[in-house]
Amino acid sequence: MYILDTMKGRELRRARKALGMTQRELAEALGLNKNTVARAERDEIPIPRITELATRYLSLMQTKKGRTRK
Repeated sequence: MYILDTMKGRELRRARKALGMTQRELAEALGLNKNTVARAERDEIPIPRITELATRYLSLMQTKKGRTRK
């Protein structure tokens, strides 16, 4: 069984940038306020598990979307 560590702000920022999204765009995709994303990236507030999982899901879907079928 694979258990994820709790996501930190720098990881959220890295994932958001890898997705090519602004804080506002990620916030809208996750149903959050832009300020919530900004504060989470600065580690001012903890990143809820559901936000972590949703961000990882978006990254995974982008990776799968970028693959070409042969």
